[in-house]
Amino acid sequence: MVSIQLKFAKYQAAGNDFIIINNLEDQYYTYDPILTQQLCHRQFGVGADGIITIEKKGGYDFALLHYNADGSQGGGLCGNGSRSAIHYAQQLGIIDQKAHFMAIDGLHTGYIANDLVHLTLQDVALIQPLESGYFLDNGTRHYVEMVDAIHEVNMQVVGFPRRNMHPFEKEGINLNFVQLVEKDTIIVRTCECGLETEPLSCGTGVVASALVASAHHGLNSPITVRTKGGKLQVTFRRLADGCFSHIHLVGRVYQSFHGMVHLTTPLTEWNTL
Repeated sequence: MVSIQLKFAKYQAAGNDFIIINNLEDQYYTYDPILTQQLCHRQFGVGADGIITIEKKGGYDFALLHYNADGSQGGGLCGNGSRSAIHYAQQLGIIDQKAHFMAIDGLHTGYIANDLVHLTLQDVALIQPLESGYFLDNGTRHYVEMVDAIHEVNMQVVGFPRRNMHPFEKEGINLNFVQLVEKDTIIVRTCECGLETEPLSCGTGVVASALVASAHHGLNSPITVRTKGGKLQVTFRRLADGCFSHIHLVGRVYQSFHGMVHLTTPLTEWNTL
């Protein structure tokens, strides 16, 4: 029997949605893959692309942990989840306007200005051509392909099955498809590890796609990125040696609701037909 009583806040950032749990107070969500699956389930739980927990960390405002909807632990930075957590940390009184926090890939800063949440990402020193696309690591590993008609891409056929393509058979890779629509605007769709349906957006995928578009098409900062869930902006400095620094993901986030969940549904009742 799965049973848990938990206070939470539900957030979305460009349609990428998260259950955010404050582990600094009188409760503590201890990671469990089955509970994570159930909380994220669209019918049996709250429903989300993932769970973000806000943790104590000496010398920092907080630390973040990320769990995917399939119950796996996030293997890299969650960009939109981090931006949502910054907003929630402000609502909780943990920060004022600026955040100094730890994620799985190291130190990050962020701030809120004019209702926009800005997240600083790690510098990117290498964008590697690979087959018909590009590989880069911006805190999360991404493979990016430029396409001419992004709405014609069948994600179930050419997207999700390729997340474990060579040479990423062991750990998998997030796939991003990108179409240039204006001199400073791209459209992005993403297949994420840890999700079995296409998310409405992916923060680190948006950033990876913008940097590849800059390298491939010569786009300058800022770049507007359109996703199924809304618009985001990526700002950066492109250096003469091809590296990227001062990378920021910028956009609005929204707290959809908050509340208490008490789960008692046995997992064995799923898929009984």
